[in-house]
Amino acid sequence: MKFHEKHELRNFSDDQIIDLLLETRHSGYFEELYDRYALKVFQKCLSFTKNEEEAKDVVHDIILKIYLNLSGFNKKSKFSTWVYAITYNHCVDHQVKHKKLMNMAEEIRLEEESDANKSPTDTEILGLSVETLYLLLEKLSPTEKSLLLMKYQDGFSIKEIAELTGSGVSAVKMKLKRTKTKLMELYEQGK
Repeated sequence: MKFHEKHELRNFSDDQIIDLLLETRHSGYFEELYDRYALKVFQKCLSFTKNEEEAKDVVHDIILKIYLNLSGFNKKSKFSTWVYAITYNHCVDHQVKHKKLMNMAEEIRLEEESDANKSPTDTEILGLSVETLYLLLEKLSPTEKSLLLMKYQDGFSIKEIAELTGSGVSAVKMKLKRTKTKLMELYEQGK
């Protein structure tokens, strides 16, 4: 099957282009869909993120999602409606994740302020070289090691760690404080 030229595609409906794309997998057909919807998707993303660079990153994710799920488009609604739904849902999910990260950063900041005189700060721990941190983690108990990995590698909040471990929030805070102190003491001993 021959590929239709760009000027010809302007006369095709979205559904016709989708059929041709699914049949041939020719990238030119997806480029036409991209040209039709990328700016609209970008504008919606920008309205959510309020940041051009972040919006461009989100658009990239959405375009990829649209491409990967195109065969699932069932034509029960217009393609533009389907694209809008994917865009809107992805933007909402992105904002929820972004807000969660911001809350986590604020939680860390508050923890650092409240524990400034009592235990090492997250900045001190994260400032250690990867090699040093790896060696220090090996000197901790499996429970202590997993606690630090959940917090710093996996990015879990205190509340999430409490739920995962079946401990109370205050117990997790105390264990985390003690483990961070132990880690820094091990570091100081090794200097």
